Amino acid sequence: MNRRKIFGIGFHKTGTTSLGKALDTLGYNHCHGAGPIRKALGDQTMMKLLFDKKYDPILEFASKFDSCNDNPWYLLYKELDRKYPGSKFILTTRNEEDWLDSVCHHFGNTISPFRLWIYGKPDPIGNEELYLSRYRKHNIEVREYFKNRPKDLLELDLTTDNKWESICNFLELEIPEENYPYLNSRDQRK
Repeated sequence: MNRRKIFGIGFHKTGTTSLGKALDTLGYNHCHGAGPIRKALGDQTMMKLLFDKKYDPILEFASKFDSCNDNPWYLLYKELDRKYPGSKFILTTRNEEDWLDSVCHHFGNTISPFRLWIYGKPDPIGNEELYLSRYRKHNIEVREYFKNRPKDLLELDLTTDNKWESICNFLELEIPEENYPYLNSRDQRK
């Protein structure tokens, strides 16, 4: 495929699984999350590289895919932009309170090295304000970074009805016949 690379740079629980499926439907060879990196390098090595800010081996994994999103990609958008010039970026968002509720419900008091890397605390319970602050800061920083490049960033709210239209207009593709995917919701995990 000779299309530009696409990077989903919205935080987890903003529709990233659905976006990944949508990009797959549009014909992109998609990487959702850190699975390929973890498989190749091992979890400890991958996390050490992230904590040490030695991103090159991780950024190289994106070369194997047409699109990537979720951990760790959304925090590496500046590095991805430099390594893959001409790429397009999709910032998925949702209402802050709904996002925080979803994060707390989904992760509970489990701990994760990824969340330690992202937030400085490995679990959201008891750290809700910290998590919400980091979520807000990321969205503000992304908007600021791309403020003079509107053709390179699409902001997509999880709750909008026109997701296919927005994505396909942004990527200059035809809208598929099927409904936009809705995956990994709380109701689906029951």
